[in-house]
Amino acid sequence: MQEQPSPDPKSSVAALVARLQASFGLSDGVEGKEAAPLKYVIYARRSLEESSVKQERSIGDQIGECKSLADRLGLRWVDVIAEKKSAMVAEKRPLFRTMLDNIRLGKYGGIIAWAPDRLARNMKEAGEIIDMLDHGVIKDLKFGNNVIYNNDPQGKMMLGFAFITAKQYSDQHSQNVTRAIRRKTAEGKWAGSHLKHGYYKDAKHFLLPDGENHDLIREAFQMRLKGEQLNAIAAFLSSRGFPVKTAHTKHRDLRIDDKYVSGLLRDPFYAGAMMFGGQIENLLDKYDFVPAVSVEDFDQLSKGNKVKKGYKLSDLLKAQQGIKADLMRGMVTCGECGKLMSTGITKGLFYFRCDHKKDGCSMGGKSVRAKVIMDAAYAFLNKHPLTTKKGYAHYVAEMKKNIISKNKENDRDAKSLAVQKQHSDARVADMKELVRAAKGDKMLVKEYQDDMKKHLTKSKELAEKIKTLNAPRLNASDVVLAFEDFHELFQNLANYIQKVDAMSDLDYIMRKLFMNFSVKGKKGAYSVAITQNSPFRELCLVADSAMVTPRGVEPRLQA
Repeated sequence: MQEQPSPDPKSSVAALVARLQASFGLSDGVEGKEAAPLKYVIYARRSLEESSVKQERSIGDQIGECKSLADRLGLRWVDVIAEKKSAMVAEKRPLFRTMLDNIRLGKYGGIIAWAPDRLARNMKEAGEIIDMLDHGVIKDLKFGNNVIYNNDPQGKMMLGFAFITAKQYSDQHSQNVTRAIRRKTAEGKWAGSHLKHGYYKDAKHFLLPDGENHDLIREAFQMRLKGEQLNAIAAFLSSRGFPVKTAHTKHRDLRIDDKYVSGLLRDPFYAGAMMFGGQIENLLDKYDFVPAVSVEDFDQLSKGNKVKKGYKLSDLLKAQQGIKADLMRGMVTCGECGKLMSTGITKGLFYFRCDHKKDGCSMGGKSVRAKVIMDAAYAFLNKHPLTTKKGYAHYVAEMKKNIISKNKENDRDAKSLAVQKQHSDARVADMKELVRAAKGDKMLVKEYQDDMKKHLTKSKELAEKIKTLNAPRLNASDVVLAFEDFHELFQNLANYIQKVDAMSDLDYIMRKLFMNFSVKGKKGAYSVAITQNSPFRELCLVADSAMVTPRGVEPRLQA
């Protein structure tokens, strides 16, 4: 009888281990059968606070990145959860809580998120995620922002560090936002998300009168001072279409009733006291704020009423000490001490003042009206009208250089914008696919559609810019003035400037023409030294710029 070969000990032990694993529920599966692929859920989050500032990734972008990651790694995702909630405080995200419950029920095995801070920015929920990883409830995490997580002790430690960093960022971000709001408010700038009716926010975030809307609010205050009832004022505003469409404001439907009018007439902002973030600032001391009602009239209206806070407005808004002027700020120095002079407005007149009396300057504490500087500039331009043949030749040469440089710059910009447009077009295509995939989920569809509209708009804007940049190239014959036109323009330059009414426009022109002014002397005998900017200095072709200011007409300045 043929002897049977003895079994391989190694194989026998392997078979025994497999039987024991199956008995204790530790088997990886039936031998020869592949384990079912892990089911992942995509989780995207953006808080309401983050939506008002520059957000690193929108929800649509997060989901797109996560899906791209899943495609690259061959991961099976079966659901998408998008939530607009902050993760700074635990138990504030219902969809996040439902996701973890479903993971415990076995609906999902892993999570794909754009970054760890999308999952948690507080230690309670961060600890819960790590605990679920420890017990194998969450079997895997994947992140789309190049953060690599391995389900081992070191990987969990690194994930913990990521959560701690996210919490520290949240805490620091909150402090920074609060600090920025306080600083902005202290400067008289508006930090709120909703504007005050009757005003618009300029580029520097100051609130300025909004045309007819401001006039209507002033009329509302006057009507109340005459004893008109709140419902009559509400009817008046409604009949005038308030708030009306202006150059800065689009018309929108607003419910104007007794409650609205009462709140408006009790708001001390309209008299110049801005209350925001626990601060109260006197806007009349910050800039040339235009109130809709005087302090005295506001106090009269608020007698017997609680005006948001218990104080008398006239005690807060003291007499105006001077408003900072933006005309040629930082351009005028004291001719005695050589230091910059401060700017201000008193009774509607602009002035420059040397604040260095303590340093022994003989002009310290003395003010020079802006008309002195302006008259010196006008006289300088009349004496040196920039109309010489040499000046014109220099102008032509510089303009040709600028044209060549501008054309090259346009070519570079057009190429750069074309790349941006390709990216936007690709994002539109991605969003269309996501909309089709998410049909039935109204929130996700809306998110994708909003994102698609944003990129469509951007693509159209880029196309217009590219079209403009690719227009026929500039050439000297189209841009360079003929000598006759050049002569006429600069011969009357001083007269043109004196007709400028807007202070911001006048400031812009002066900064283009002149580098700085230095003034000294006393009333009636000031001496102003002027330094021009290029290329006007070269066009003028004069070395001596010191001159005595003549008597002149007060320039027509309007803030």
